[in-house]
Amino acid sequence: MAQGSGKKMSSCKKSGGAVKRKSNKNVNYKGPRKIYKAKGRKSIEARDDVVTAKAINKKNEAICSAKAMASGTRFYLNDVKAVGKKELSAQEKIRNKKHDHEKKLTGRLREQLRKLGREDV
Repeated sequence: MAQGSGKKMSSCKKSGGAVKRKSNKNVNYKGPRKIYKAKGRKSIEARDDVVTAKAINKKNEAICSAKAMASGTRFYLNDVKAVGKKELSAQEKIRNKKHDHEKKLTGRLREQLRKLGREDV
């Protein structure tokens, strides 16, 4: 036996919002995102964003490759290996520079004065 009365609810009045949503559903574009090439001022801004992103990515890649080289495992990508070694040596140089200043008495005293806010003495 059939369930229910078999009548549709078409006799019920629909709200205005439901009608708008129904009409907007057909209007909205459902395909893949359309990408247009920027023109004028927007293209200059987009170019700046790309340059900035590339610089950030390059720095992050150098840091990651340095970490990979520091782990001591065998590394096969020569271009990344070279960047990693260079970044690792730069980090070591900065670290040693900081340690050398801390070892000397004058360096330690200057550091304490700077913390007190009396660096000019």
